[in-house]
Amino acid sequence: MWDSDNMFLNGPYAPWREEGEAFDLEIEGRLPDELRGALYRVSANPWYRPEDPSRYHWFEGDGMVHALFLRDGRATYRNRYVETDGLKKEREQGRALFGGFMNGRDAPLPPGTFPKNPANTNVTLLDNRLLVFCEADVPHELRPDTLETVNQRYDFGGAITGPLTAHHKVDPANGDILTFGNMDGTVTWYRADRHGTVLDQHTVDLGVPTFTHDYVVTTDYAVFLVNPAMVRFENVIKGLPSTVWEPDTLETCRWAVLHRRTGEVTWIEAPDAFTQTHFLNAYQDGTKIVIDGHRVDRFGATLKELASPPPGGDWNWWFKQMIATPWRWELDLATGKTKDSQVTDILGEFPRINDQRTGLSHRYGYYVTTRGAGDWFTDGLAKHDYLTGETSMQTIDGLTSPNEPEFVPRPAATAEDDGWLLSTWWDPATDRSEIIVQEAQDFTAAPVARIKLNHRIPLTVHGSWSDAAELDAALRNA
Repeated sequence: MWDSDNMFLNGPYAPWREEGEAFDLEIEGRLPDELRGALYRVSANPWYRPEDPSRYHWFEGDGMVHALFLRDGRATYRNRYVETDGLKKEREQGRALFGGFMNGRDAPLPPGTFPKNPANTNVTLLDNRLLVFCEADVPHELRPDTLETVNQRYDFGGAITGPLTAHHKVDPANGDILTFGNMDGTVTWYRADRHGTVLDQHTVDLGVPTFTHDYVVTTDYAVFLVNPAMVRFENVIKGLPSTVWEPDTLETCRWAVLHRRTGEVTWIEAPDAFTQTHFLNAYQDGTKIVIDGHRVDRFGATLKELASPPPGGDWNWWFKQMIATPWRWELDLATGKTKDSQVTDILGEFPRINDQRTGLSHRYGYYVTTRGAGDWFTDGLAKHDYLTGETSMQTIDGLTSPNEPEFVPRPAATAEDDGWLLSTWWDPATDRSEIIVQEAQDFTAAPVARIKLNHRIPLTVHGSWSDAAELDAALRNA
C-alpha cells in the first residue's frame, strides 16, 4: 500500500481504512440456532503512512474494532476506528506524527512528543461498556452497537489512572475483573467487580522493568514472570526500540507469586531465560501451581545488536526469529522448586481456553499454528488435549492467516469443549476474510458455517465473545 516490503504492511496485515457496516452476510453452511451474540475483534490498522514504513511494527497501528453480530441464523458486521487523541492530532496535521515504540525511529522524538496510545490490543464488554485496551494507558470506551468512541479514558471510577494490561482475567465464580498495570517494574494488581468498582489492590516490585504483557491467575494467586526482556521508556525518547533483550541484567527468569487476598509475594527461581508470549491458563494442584502458555527463547534485540543495522535492513528481523512453543511450568510453593517441559512440537501462538475454566484446571487449549507454511505468520488452528497429550490441527483449503480462536460455550453445556470456535481467516485469492464457525468437539471436521465478508479484516490481535443476554444488557445501558 505504501510501497514497502514490510510484511506488516502487506498481505493479511495490510491496512483497510474503510469504515462501514454490512447486513445479512452470505453464509456457507448454517449458523447454530444457539449461537447468539457478538464477536468483537480489534486490529492494528494504520490510518497514515508510518514515518518510516521499514520500521513499522504490527503492534503500532491505529486500533480498528470489528464486530460480528449473530442472531437467528443471520450475521451483521460493523467496523470503526477508535478515535484516540493521537489519531485526532494526526488527522489535524494530515500525516503520522508519532514514532514507533517497537523499532524506534532515525532520530530522537521531538520534545514533548511520545508515542500515542493506539488502542489496538484487546476489546471486550465490561461494566456494560465496550472497552478497548492497549498497555499504554487505561482503555477507551465505545458504544457496543455503533462502535462510536464515547470516552477517551475509562478509569474504573478514577481508581486506575496509569497503564493497564490488555490481558485482564474474569473470575468465573463471580465475574470479578482481575487486572494489573506495570509502571517501570512496579506492578499494581487490581480486583474490581463486574461494574468496574475496584475492591482490592496489591503492589509488587519486580526489581527490573521487565516485559509483562500477560499473566495468570488461580483461585488464590496472581502470577507474573520476571524475564530478561526489558521495557526501556528512555529508549523510546531516544528513537531506539523500547524492548531490549538483556541477559546481563537478568540471567534467568523468576516467578512472582502474589497471594490475591493477603498481598504476600513468594519468589520462585526459574532455571533458564525465556519470555512468555501469551499464557493459556493456570490452576492449583495441592502445593503446586500449574501454568500453561507459550514461550520464546528471547524477545527483542540486545543493546549490542542495536548498535549496528539489523540483518538485511529488516527492522522486524528479531521479531521473525521469535518462534513460540507451547510449554508447561509447575511451581511448587512448598519446596520453591520448578519443573517445566515442552507440551507439543506443533508451534503456535495466541492460546485460548473455555474462559469458564479461568484459574481452574483445564483439559483443552486452542491456538493458532505457526508452522512456516506460506509467507505469513499463522497458517492453521490447533487443539491440544492436556489429558491425552494429543494435538489436533485444522486447516481450510484456500484460506490462511487465522487469528486467535474464540471459544463460545454451548448453552447449558457440561463438557469443557462443548461449544464452537470462531476465527477469522484470509483468502489471498480474493483478498477477503471469512469468519469460520467450527464445532470444538469435532475439531478437524469441516466448519459448520463460513461467514463471508466483502473485504479483508487486517490480522487482528485479540478479542472476545459476548452472548445475547450480556449484549442486550449493555445496549440497554448504552
